[in-house]
Amino acid sequence: MPVLRQHGEPPACPFCGAALPRPKRRTWNPTSVLPGARCACGACFVVDPTGRNGGHALLEALEDACGGDRERSLYLVPGRDYQEMIENYDSQLHRYVKGFRGYRRGMARLYLVKLTEGG
Repeated sequence: MPVLRQHGEPPACPFCGAALPRPKRRTWNPTSVLPGARCACGACFVVDPTGRNGGHALLEALEDACGGDRERSLYLVPGRDYQEMIENYDSQLHRYVKGFRGYRRGMARLYLVKLTEGG
């Protein structure tokens, strides 16, 4: 079960609690355009710096979680094959931002994905 974080906390993996590294260019995925990283537990995350490209960010995170297999990532079912968590994120301070829901202009979002046992 994902763990909810408080405002101003450094980002931690909602699946295992480990501190997340700063996102960077994902060299393991040559088609990627958004920064991201991986957690030691196998979770992948991607940052949408504008907060407007959530679908694209989620697809890139799923593709990373599937080891770059885009075809496989397109057929995963949320809740059955993977868990996801979306957090508002301050990319300059590398912190979670809480206090409001939904889209906010100019606010980055962190898309975290972890495959389940069957995924």
